[in-house]
Amino acid sequence: MYKYLIIILMFSSNLLAQSTGTITGKITDKESQATITDAIVSILNTELKTATSAEGIFTFKNIPLGTYEIKVSSLGYETIVQTDIVVLSSRPTDVEIGLLPSYITTDQIDVEGKYFQKSTDVSTSSYNLDFEEIRRSPGAVEDISRMVQVLPGVSPANDQRNDLIVRGGSPAENITMIDGIDIPNVNHYPTQGSSSGPIGMINVKFINDVTFSTGGFSARYGDKLSSVLDIKFREGYRKKFLSDINLSTAGFGGIFEGPLFSKKGSFLFSVRKSYLNLIKGAIRLAAVPDYWDFNLKTVYDINKNTRLTFTGIGGLDKITFEGEAQDVSDDNPYGKAKSNQEQFTTGFNLKNLFRKGYVQTVFSNSTAFNDIENRDLRTDEMKFHYNSFETDFNLKSEVFYQINNSNNIIIGASGRFIKFRNETFYVEDTTAFGYIIPETNVNVKEDYYKASAFAQYTLKLFQNKLIINTGIRADYFSGISSNTAVSPRFGLSYSLLPTTTINASTGIYYQSPEYTWLTADPRNEDLKFIRADHLTAGIEHLFSPELRLSLEAYYKKYRNYPVSTLVPTYVLISGGTEYGPNLLFGGALSEGYGHTRGLDVSLQKKLTGNGFYGMINYSLAESNVTGLEGGERPGSFDYRHNLTVIAGYQIANDWLIGLKYRYTTGRPYTPFNKDASIFAGRGVSDFNNFNGARYKDYNRLDLRVDKKWNFKGLSIVSYIELQNVFNTENVYQYFWNEYKNEEGTIYQWKFLPVGGFSIQF
Repeated sequence: MYKYLIIILMFSSNLLAQSTGTITGKITDKESQATITDAIVSILNTELKTATSAEGIFTFKNIPLGTYEIKVSSLGYETIVQTDIVVLSSRPTDVEIGLLPSYITTDQIDVEGKYFQKSTDVSTSSYNLDFEEIRRSPGAVEDISRMVQVLPGVSPANDQRNDLIVRGGSPAENITMIDGIDIPNVNHYPTQGSSSGPIGMINVKFINDVTFSTGGFSARYGDKLSSVLDIKFREGYRKKFLSDINLSTAGFGGIFEGPLFSKKGSFLFSVRKSYLNLIKGAIRLAAVPDYWDFNLKTVYDINKNTRLTFTGIGGLDKITFEGEAQDVSDDNPYGKAKSNQEQFTTGFNLKNLFRKGYVQTVFSNSTAFNDIENRDLRTDEMKFHYNSFETDFNLKSEVFYQINNSNNIIIGASGRFIKFRNETFYVEDTTAFGYIIPETNVNVKEDYYKASAFAQYTLKLFQNKLIINTGIRADYFSGISSNTAVSPRFGLSYSLLPTTTINASTGIYYQSPEYTWLTADPRNEDLKFIRADHLTAGIEHLFSPELRLSLEAYYKKYRNYPVSTLVPTYVLISGGTEYGPNLLFGGALSEGYGHTRGLDVSLQKKLTGNGFYGMINYSLAESNVTGLEGGERPGSFDYRHNLTVIAGYQIANDWLIGLKYRYTTGRPYTPFNKDASIFAGRGVSDFNNFNGARYKDYNRLDLRVDKKWNFKGLSIVSYIELQNVFNTENVYQYFWNEYKNEEGTIYQWKFLPVGGFSIQF
């Protein structure tokens, strides 16, 4: 791959260099979405300043290439500073910035610029990321999920996957949204019934900004227990056609964008094809994944107050594990298997602005196909086969109304229709705990209905020093007997000082059981909504405008979690990190419960004129669950200590270096009784030591270097990463190799150099 980069650079050296570029942008009210006219936009550390037009648009031309900070001020709004504005020669840099209303209503402008901004309907546990922060993150390989894994309260399951384990919860407990559209899974080779997978489908260059909430989120979001990942895609460029051809270790693809409908709209489209066979050995792949992915966004302005957008994301995935019995090893514990998966989500978003708010209506569809099988390497006998089809039609609408500068309300409702088809075969087996799973044959076709309604109210008092959020939500699901749940929520923020804020939130959260669980046994329609009660309190302090410390303590109590009746120690909160479906065999009862509690600490430094940026995140957590048997035990995601350090430096306008170090306490597991396992010829767990052992602690250091080249009408943006620099042997899991009748070890990634570049023109 790198020889092609050298050839391109040699060719590019003959092009005329270009030293200036353009910044364009739009300023809106972050709450009402209205455009803001006559806002003052200035580029820090320069003399450049301008005002927005009647459409909220601003432009700076002939800007020297580099990275900038933009300050935006307007009457009645908080002043904000947007960092990481990168100017390239190949295309205008387009930014969208939202301002929050201020208590100042006179002709005075709030002059103190804020580098950190939090929506007023969010009280706790919220983090904002922009495109450049995600793109340059060391170790993330330009994958949004891997970037989010470094945030406080989030633990990754292993190097090979994008699982988001938020404050001890299952990856099945997370919501992902793109432009208001619910996305079941944004990863290739997805775990059905979970938000997990090994490789992200989202093209990071589509992202404008991301808001991630790890708890205490408002009544606007429901049917999930742990987190909300809210992603906003940018628009395509409206003035001319632009292209971006990119090549990385993960795949080859292109991004294309330009105007539509006589420049009343735009399109933005990407396609990518994998070729991971080049690094199969380094990342311990037992087979070569073969996938395509597609991202699309189109925009059409019906009039100045009404906009229609269409957003789509999809993936085609194939993988095959081949070999003989003697080939089963630490790098290939799966035997003989194959998987074909397809998933697509598309949706329309119609937004209409009125004087003090907006109405937004979203209609979307998500469809997924899964065909997975596993065979015995010695006999070629079918051990497991899963075939499913799932399609979900979702119609939802919400109205935001800004009563005055101190009062907001948002109300909404939704309805969903789901068709679910499931064919599952599983050969009779005995679990490592000695429980017999009988031969399973499931062939079901079910139609489900979901509905919800919510109201969220925000009150600002004492010149915005005190912000109170309260809301209530009701959810309905036809697939279970107790089919209705009501969720009250409450939160507040109080500014003790201009630089110090205390925050608190509490609420009840409900999630319906997964379709893969309900169809495992007819009796599972008696399952209940899973419940989690959140209680969070914290403090934020600004040491300087660009340096923020946040500290939060939380307690999350689970009730009504399904527990397998075949494996009564297994609470389904421990699932969601498997390849294939998040499956349940046989019946289940809503009698599992547990709790997580912990402390999250985050120190973040934004990239400013001194060139330094970074983040130190630490989480101390305890997670315990109780099933039908075994008493209270550590949860499978009980990572006690989790430390992440990211540090970077902008050496020059076109050079940037960064590093990431991560330490995590080893997660719990139940060890094998080796003598009993050898005698039985299969894995036999130590029944008296359920989750009583821990894998060794995890350590990993990643380094990254970014370099940009600018020529006339063309830019090259490249990076090189050295992952797991010290080649640490981090253990993911122990398994019993029945073909060799011995314990084996599945390791995480060893030392791995990766890289990529994009040619933008």
